[in-house]
Amino acid sequence: MTAYTVAIDNTVAGWKTVDWTGDTVDPATDSVRLLTVSEFYGEALTRSENRLAAAAERLRTTHPGLAVTHDVTGGPTADRLVADAVLGDVLVIGARQAHTIAAAITGRVAERVVAHATTPVIVVPEQWERADGPVVVGVDGRSAASALAWAADAAQRRGRELDLVRAWAVPIAMAPYANIYLEEDRALWSNEADIELRAAIRAVGNAHPGLRVDGSSVEGQPREVMLQSSRGASLVVVGRRHRTAMGGFLAGSVGEHLMHHGHAPVCVVPQPRRRAEDSDRVAEPAHAEVG
Repeated sequence: MTAYTVAIDNTVAGWKTVDWTGDTVDPATDSVRLLTVSEFYGEALTRSENRLAAAAERLRTTHPGLAVTHDVTGGPTADRLVADAVLGDVLVIGARQAHTIAAAITGRVAERVVAHATTPVIVVPEQWERADGPVVVGVDGRSAASALAWAADAAQRRGRELDLVRAWAVPIAMAPYANIYLEEDRALWSNEADIELRAAIRAVGNAHPGLRVDGSSVEGQPREVMLQSSRGASLVVVGRRHRTAMGGFLAGSVGEHLMHHGHAPVCVVPQPRRRAEDSDRVAEPAHAEVG
């Protein structure tokens, strides 16, 4: 059973979250909570409630028996979504890829939510169309364990193939007049990536014996490799890692790149919380990275 919290507002991206959820849920086992966050100078309450009621009716019509509730809550949008996400298993939000200026003016809610949420967040692009392709997951030894497990479960539930992608690149040394790397290092890094990929495939096979699994090791920058892999995918899954409890900076990450330019919904899966004594170390510079 999966409890979905689905954020909806008066944008195309907001309604795409409802469409994606309707394409994904199992009415026999799943539940949906539709949520609108109303800020102090936001739209009238009745308008929000009417939109939520219409969205709930759409889901109930296409999925008889589906448990659907809806709420309007107040507060800063990103903070409220992060707080409410813990009431369910997955948070679904929209991304305004074609309206980057409007997204910036409204505070880039999707990026902020993904950076701070403690539950998986699925970001649905406003131009999303249904695809029957595989669930694609990025394999990275530093952040992939939770993402790999989540992706395998998602592929199993949806009856889709799981496609593991391991991006790698030879490190380049910076010199005063050139960038330098050793050609013989390419074989070493390629071999390390292959070893990590095979280990991930074995782990998935042991946990999900009946799941169809494929994998590829691709030379290139992770953000571009994953972007290409998102073509035709039904869902792309990447991990998120924070160096400290204050790590909320997402700029430049694989997840941000996919949210802005990807061809499929992207699920960003956070690592499990660290021990309390580790979470108290907030003096060091904060950094967050996806994938």
